[in-house]
Amino acid sequence: MTALTQLRKLDNLRRAWRWIQSNADASYKSYFRSLYQHFAAAEDALLNDVADRLKRGIYDPDPATKILFPKPSGVLRPYSLLSVEDQIVYQAAVNLVAERLFPKVRQRYLKSVFGHLYAGKSSAWFYRKWSAGYKAYNDTTRKAVDDRFIYGASFDLTACYDSLDHSVLRHFLARLGFEPDFCRKLTDWLGTWAATDKGIFHSHGIPQGPLSSGLLSEVVLSYFDDLNVKHSEFRYLRYVDDIRLFARDEHTLRRLLVALDRKSKDIGLFPQGSKIDIHRVTSIDEELKTVSNPPEPSISFRLVDQKRLLARLRELTPRHRIANPTRFKYLLANAQPSAKLTERLWKVLERHPEVYRNICRYLSRYGKLPRVAAEHVVVTIKNSDLYQSVCAEFISAADGRLPQTQDRALTKYLKGLWAPKSMQADLMVAAGLFLIRAGALTDGQIRYACKVAPSWWVRAKLIEATNGKTVSLATSQSVVDTGVHDVRGVPALAAAWIGFQIDHVPSGRRRDWNKRAALMLREVGLIRRSTAKFCGIQHSLSKLDRTIAILNWRCLFGRDYKYAELQIVEAVAASKVNITSFVNLLDVFNDRLLDALFHADGGIGKYNLGHIGSALGSASSKFATKYPMTYKLASEVHQRRFESMGSHPVVRNSGRPTGKIPFRFLARSRRLLVAAVSELARSDIAP
Repeated sequence: MTALTQLRKLDNLRRAWRWIQSNADASYKSYFRSLYQHFAAAEDALLNDVADRLKRGIYDPDPATKILFPKPSGVLRPYSLLSVEDQIVYQAAVNLVAERLFPKVRQRYLKSVFGHLYAGKSSAWFYRKWSAGYKAYNDTTRKAVDDRFIYGASFDLTACYDSLDHSVLRHFLARLGFEPDFCRKLTDWLGTWAATDKGIFHSHGIPQGPLSSGLLSEVVLSYFDDLNVKHSEFRYLRYVDDIRLFARDEHTLRRLLVALDRKSKDIGLFPQGSKIDIHRVTSIDEELKTVSNPPEPSISFRLVDQKRLLARLRELTPRHRIANPTRFKYLLANAQPSAKLTERLWKVLERHPEVYRNICRYLSRYGKLPRVAAEHVVVTIKNSDLYQSVCAEFISAADGRLPQTQDRALTKYLKGLWAPKSMQADLMVAAGLFLIRAGALTDGQIRYACKVAPSWWVRAKLIEATNGKTVSLATSQSVVDTGVHDVRGVPALAAAWIGFQIDHVPSGRRRDWNKRAALMLREVGLIRRSTAKFCGIQHSLSKLDRTIAILNWRCLFGRDYKYAELQIVEAVAASKVNITSFVNLLDVFNDRLLDALFHADGGIGKYNLGHIGSALGSASSKFATKYPMTYKLASEVHQRRFESMGSHPVVRNSGRPTGKIPFRFLARSRRLLVAAVSELARSDIAP
C-alpha cells in the first residue's frame, strides 16, 4: 500500500483529528477552539469528504493565514494558521512520517534528543510531555558538567523552520522509504502554506504553529545527531534546533563546532554565529535553561501566596528589566491583578515589548479594568501601529473590560482604523469583534467584512460574531446566506453553524453552497427533508456513547425542545475540543432537563429554571430518591462547573483558585449520561 493511500485512510485521518484536538499548545489552539467545535459537530461526514477528495486527487489546501509576532530583536516571526482540514491532512501525512522515523531515533530519546518526542499510535497525545523532555535536557547537562565536560557551547540555527529546503526534506523522506509521489505532494502542500499573502511561493519552509511541524523538522534535524569526531570525547544534546555541546577542552569543542557547521551546510541550514559562545562552565545554574514550570515557594499546588508572588516578581524585574524570562512568565501566569503589579508591568513592557502576550493575559483577569490601567491600555493600542499583533492582543484584553469613557475613546480610534481589506488578520479580528460588540459597525459594514476579508480565518471569526446576540437577526441571516457560498471551508462551516444557532435555513440553491456547509446543516438536522424523524439531542448524545438509550426528547422538552437541542449539540461539539466549555454547556442542558422533568412529574416538587442548585441540595429529596442517576449526573456536573475557571475565579466554599477541568472527566460524564438517560427511558416519563 502506497503512502498516499495510507494517508487518506479514515483511521489515519481520525487519529490525526484526535491528536489535533489534544494538542497541548494552548496558544495555537486559542485561534481555533470554536472552529474545531464547528468541525466536531459534523466530523464523520466531513472526514469522509476529506478522504474522498484525497482519493480523487482533488484536495486543494487553503493558503495559510499569516500572523507576524515581534521578537526581542525587533524583527518579525511568522505564525501560520492552517484551516482545520489542512491541519488534519498535514497531521495525517506526518503520522506516517512519525511511524517510519521512530524506530531510527527512539534510542536517542531523553539521552541526546529531548524535543518533539513521538508518543506512539495508542497515545492520547502526539508528543510525549514536553516538560519531561526539557527537564531531562537540563539534568543531562548537569551530569555532563559533573563528569568534567567543563567547556560548553551552543549551536543555534537561524530561522530553522523558515529555511528548511523542500528538496532536502524530500531527500530525507526518500531515505525513510517514502515514494516520490508522497514526497512531492507533501512539499507541494508546504509550498502553499509557506507562501506569503502577496502570493509569492517559496521552495523552502514549514509552517510555524501547527502540531505536525515539530516532528517533520526532526526528519532533517536528526541528521545532526550522528555527529562523530574521531579521537574525541564529548556530550551532544539537542532540543529541537538548539544544540548544546560539552567537551573536556576547548580544542575538542572547536572541532565539534566545525563538524556541526559542515553538517548544517550539507542540509542548507545556517548557524547563528553571534550565539556560538565557547566558554568554560563556571556556574551550572547560569548554564541551565529552567523548565517552563519551575517549583516556586509562593506557589503550592493550586494555592498561591499572592504577597510572596508579588515580591518574587519584584526580585525578577530589578529596575524593570527581566532577569529570568522563563520564571517571570510562569509567575505572572499565576498572579491575580493588583494596582501595584499592574503599574510595575507597564514599566517592564517599555523595556521588554516581547512579553506583551503574557501581560495581556494578566490584564484579561480583570473583570473591569481600573481607570488608570484602562488609560494605559488605550494609549498602548494607539502607539502599537508598528506591530499589529501587539495592538490586537491589547484590544482583545480590553474588550468588554474598559470603563465607559475609555471604551468610547477606543471605539472611536478603532473605527478610524477599520480597513477590512488591508489589516493584518489578528488585528482585524480583534478590532472587528470589539466594534461589533460596541455596535459601532453598520449592518452593511459587517456584511461587507464577512464577505471580502482576504483571510478565511478572519471571515470565519467575524461570521461567528453575528450570532443574533450582537447584531440584528436580519444581518445574521444575510451573513449566513452569503457565508455558505464561501469557497473556503472554514467560513462556510462557521456560517452553517450560525444558521443552526438562529434556526435559519440559508436561501438560494443548495447545490451552489460550499459542500462542507451542506454537510454540517444536514448533520445537525436543519436541511433534512423530514426533520420530524430526526432528533438532534439523540443524535448528539449517541456521538458521546453509541449505547445510550433512546428517549422521546421532543415529548419531554415540549416547546423548549429547540433550545435544549441547541445546547446539547454545542456541548457535544465542545467535548472533544474544550472540556471546560463542555462541562459549562452540559450544566445548562441539565438545568433544562430538570426543568422538563419536574414539569412532567409533578410528584417530585417544583423547579425554577436557572436555579439548578436548589434541586441538588439534598440527596434524600423526592427527586434524588426517584431519579438517583439523573440527580447524580446533574450534581456532579454542577459541582465541576463550580470548580471551573470558565465560571468563577475561586471555589466559593474553599476560596481556592478555580482551574481547567481535567480531560478525564469526559469519560465520567459519559457514564453519568448513559445511566441517567437509561433511568429516564425506563420511567416512561416521555412515552
